[in-house]
Amino acid sequence: MTTINQQKRNDILEAALELFAEHGFHDAPMAQLAKKSNIAIGTIYRYFKNKDELIHELYKEVDDSLQSALVREIESTRSTQQEFVDLISNLIHYLADHPHEFKFLEQYYNSPFGIEKKREKFHISGTSGQQSAFGNFFSNTTNNDIKSLPRHMLHALAFGPITFLLRDVTSGLIELDESLIKTLAEGCWDAIKK
Repeated sequence: MTTINQQKRNDILEAALELFAEHGFHDAPMAQLAKKSNIAIGTIYRYFKNKDELIHELYKEVDDSLQSALVREIESTRSTQQEFVDLISNLIHYLADHPHEFKFLEQYYNSPFGIEKKREKFHISGTSGQQSAFGNFFSNTTNNDIKSLPRHMLHALAFGPITFLLRDVTSGLIELDESLIKTLAEGCWDAIKK
């Protein structure tokens, strides 16, 4: 793909992310996307055959970026607890700093689009067939470290509080600082540790 074509594709995805985060999937028609991205509607269909494909491609882009952010600045020699706390802290930072991505992921996972992705996450693999950062964590952690529960229950205990809190952060109701982020991450660890 040429640089110009790649830039148009990126412009479409960026505009779609904003529209979906602000209006939802169904209230963001392709005509509105064309206007926001300043790209003709016919041109959009050269890059994405339909809106569903666009949504799935946007998910891949957002998830790839998130997965990279999760493992950033994590030491290779750390305890299971510290690895988890670091991953959760990185997750909170990324999603708090990227509210459109957070809102998009919430919609995606809670819609028919994301059901299969949720199933994949409960069975370890990430979007590209590779392990996700948390998939690696849960598959490499022994039962001596965390509660022996089905993966979906571990996810609910670990990520439920974060999702709830980030909704308030993205709505501007609260602000997080490093101390609160660390406390929240440690609280999530307490919920899953044995």
